[in-house]
Amino acid sequence: MRATASAPRIDERAMGAGTTVRFVLLLTLLLVSSGSMMQIVARGYYGGYGYGCLLAAGGDPTRGTDRAVSARIIASHDAYWACVDRYEPAAPWWLPLLGLVLVAAVAVALFRCLPHWKIRRRRLVPLDTIDHDGEIGRRMAELAAVAGLARVPRIVVDPTAVTTDAVVFGSDRRPIVCLHGGLLARRTTDPDGFRARAMHEFAHIRNRDLTITYATVVVWRVFVVLVLIPYVVWYLTAIPASARSPFWPGETAFTTRSLLLPVCMILLVYLARSDVLRSREIHADLAATRWGADLRSLAFTAPAPATGRLRRALGSFAELWRMHPRWTLRRDAVTDPAALFGVQALPMFLTGAAAPLIDVQVADYLPLVASGTWMGRLPALLVAGLVTGVAGIALWRAVVHAVLTGRRAPSGVRAGLWLGAGGVAGELVLNRMTVLRWLPDHPLVLALVLCAGVAFAWWTAQCAELWVRAWPGRTIRPAMLLGLAAAWLVLFSWYVWWQSEGALLASTGTVDPAGMRLILRDLYGASPAEHPAVQSAIGAVWPVLTSLDTPLVLSAVMALWAVPLLTWTFRPATAPPLWTLGSLPDPGRWEAPDEGVPPRWRLLSVVLLGVLTGWTAVAIVMGYMHTWQPPPAERGGLYALVYQAWTLVALVAAAAAAAAVASVAADRYRLLVALITAEVVALGGLAGRFVLAAADGCFPPLNTMAVRCHWLPDPAWTLVQNIMGYVLVLAAVAAVLTAGIVAGIAAGIVSVARRLRSQTRSAPRELPARELPARELPPRELPPGPRPSGRLVARRAGTVVLCAAAVTAPLVAAAQQESPGPATLSQVQRVVGLDDAAASAEIRQLQVKAWWAHGGWDLRERYRADVARLSKSLNDAAQTGRGSVDQAIFGPLCAHMEEIARDAGRYFAAPDPATQVFWRTFITQAGNGGRNCRKGLGDENGDLFITSMKELIAAGKALEAVTARMPR
Repeated sequence: MRATASAPRIDERAMGAGTTVRFVLLLTLLLVSSGSMMQIVARGYYGGYGYGCLLAAGGDPTRGTDRAVSARIIASHDAYWACVDRYEPAAPWWLPLLGLVLVAAVAVALFRCLPHWKIRRRRLVPLDTIDHDGEIGRRMAELAAVAGLARVPRIVVDPTAVTTDAVVFGSDRRPIVCLHGGLLARRTTDPDGFRARAMHEFAHIRNRDLTITYATVVVWRVFVVLVLIPYVVWYLTAIPASARSPFWPGETAFTTRSLLLPVCMILLVYLARSDVLRSREIHADLAATRWGADLRSLAFTAPAPATGRLRRALGSFAELWRMHPRWTLRRDAVTDPAALFGVQALPMFLTGAAAPLIDVQVADYLPLVASGTWMGRLPALLVAGLVTGVAGIALWRAVVHAVLTGRRAPSGVRAGLWLGAGGVAGELVLNRMTVLRWLPDHPLVLALVLCAGVAFAWWTAQCAELWVRAWPGRTIRPAMLLGLAAAWLVLFSWYVWWQSEGALLASTGTVDPAGMRLILRDLYGASPAEHPAVQSAIGAVWPVLTSLDTPLVLSAVMALWAVPLLTWTFRPATAPPLWTLGSLPDPGRWEAPDEGVPPRWRLLSVVLLGVLTGWTAVAIVMGYMHTWQPPPAERGGLYALVYQAWTLVALVAAAAAAAAVASVAADRYRLLVALITAEVVALGGLAGRFVLAAADGCFPPLNTMAVRCHWLPDPAWTLVQNIMGYVLVLAAVAAVLTAGIVAGIAAGIVSVARRLRSQTRSAPRELPARELPARELPPRELPPGPRPSGRLVARRAGTVVLCAAAVTAPLVAAAQQESPGPATLSQVQRVVGLDDAAASAEIRQLQVKAWWAHGGWDLRERYRADVARLSKSLNDAAQTGRGSVDQAIFGPLCAHMEEIARDAGRYFAAPDPATQVFWRTFITQAGNGGRNCRKGLGDENGDLFITSMKELIAAGKALEAVTARMPR
């Protein structure tokens, strides 16, 4: 977006450029991908890939990620991973780490050698060998002093280059400037051009562009040679063998995505690096211009503008791949650097695509990163920080530029759409949700990724505009850091939820309502005939709600409204704040901000009305529950669950309604207004819920749980604490949805009004393509003086109270957390709604064979060996003529047989149902025989010992029946 003639030129140094964070994102992606891909190759050569344990568990690779198999693996977690560790082990943990260290070491060595290699390959000579009188050296020293460099960098010359160009390479500590021979030849005839070239290269040194730029280049080259090429070669060589496998139909999608991954990596890294380098070139031009260089003197020729839609599209596409921006953009940026402050689609899309690539590959590579532990959240923390650093800084820069130039601040919605679209593309390239399928079972769940990108960018842009207009400090950086920290927390909670729940939701879908009704029956004694609709609704949303009720998610929700609310503590500005003095040439153009989150008193009235509505809704729920109030002994279980569910609905509905009203009434900051309103109303509604529950029994029409009128704060607090997290999270979700709907409707109305107004004009004003006019600021009278201090103190006190409530809510929710117990196969199948589907005869035979080879045969051999030793000991005792058995000999044998039975019980169930009958008989008889044997020996009970021998013989017969059913 270019500024018009009425818009002032803004210093690009007003805020950080954000290019360093983008380079760090690329470096992180390359290093993480190096470790992950090298682990895949190492594990493949190590023999760690196969379907043996999956088949043994009853899986069918030809049907993709079979949901029934997923449930079986979850229920047999220990057995499955024990099988993998023994029969399909991964490469040693240190082997991929050694490869990553090798990549880093080679990259460091190449980085140090690269300057010397460039000098030798291009046959560059020191400046002293050409500058005999030292005139060029003195000139370069003068220009270096103007640029503010502490010392003159090393100067070399390329005598064979006839172009009037220069280049800088090396590192920030040891920069090397290379002057082409053609530039030196024209230094006397074109001194301005020589100065501009030299100052441009010195600007790169001053901006510290060299180390991070060439480090990215070096790591990329090492990644291609040591990681990417071996990875592709390994997959290509494995394809012929895989194509002959019966599992190839299921492996096609997995292999295709695995080969598509390096292609996407190449495109992503190249496009992102080119975009950052173009931005840094413009920054260097602007710095050189400040030092007196005239870039118009450079020997650049601007190509003729492309005509035709196709040619313009091809030109724009070609521009994406160039390391240097086109000359027209560089020339215009000298006059107005607005292009450096715009939020462009390509960086947002590439950032969104890089996020899941880093997230998944870190989790796959690091053995200590296990899901469900604090270490498992490190990838999400890293990715959230990088995305916030890239996208968040870009949005803040765009907002600052818009506010200082009097333009309409960007909404962030378009940037969020590109960010979310990149995230969707990255997820589809990976195998997190699809594995052996082309698409996940429920691809519409990926829309959540798109919505998350929009919500993040929308909130960041509005929060940035609010703080930019309200912040009175000397620099805007503290306000920006606070806003970015809150955005980081929000993204962190989103990525944690998506890792554990969102991706699983896309892969397996929602829970089965019928299965959840069974769970409710087991937990709450609910009959299927009692409120079936309510039970189905609770069963459908309960698993999703429990994943949202975490201290991390609540902390993020609280930050969404507490951070913008803090602007209430500032006095409205009547003059340009101090931080604008270095960026705003014309202080008279400053637009005094509105009062914090405007309008305050209208917002407070909506909040009070919403709180009263919430209390009324809770009272209505209590009156409804009173109509079918069971006897006191039966007021737990399903009755209490329905009571809490309807209370949750009432409070969230009141918060959503208040958010909608406040969003409609707001002229700007609709999202922030909706969030603040919804959360304050939710907190007020919870307070009313506590009072009504504590006084339950005192108002006969509202009696719900109590029998007599008593003040019972402890049970009431328990009821409030149980639903507090759900209410606050759902209120935030409802606020975002209502604000989005209201903003969409408002935008549609404004668009229609503009069209009608433009049609009534006789001579409409034409604007340049893709440009917005600078908003002329109307004259504004300053208020006669500051507000009374009493109102400001009251406002600050109220803000502190609300922020304290925002901090306390996650702590209260954390005290309510309980660790879930282990899930059985039946529970998993109930919740997810899974049934084992019959496999084909060929796959069933492979499953049985794998089950036998990956543990069944070993258990049989162990049992046979013990039976042989037991028989030999019995024969020895009979031959010696002793009348009793030796407990020291038979005791360990019996204990070992009992241990074999326990191991067999922990092993997979046999894939063949008929075989499973014999296998279960073996486990039962062997366990009973070993246990009775030990007990008979210990109690000197001969009859029990003889019974145990019969049981062990029966176990052996059942085991032989299993063996007879195994394929040959």
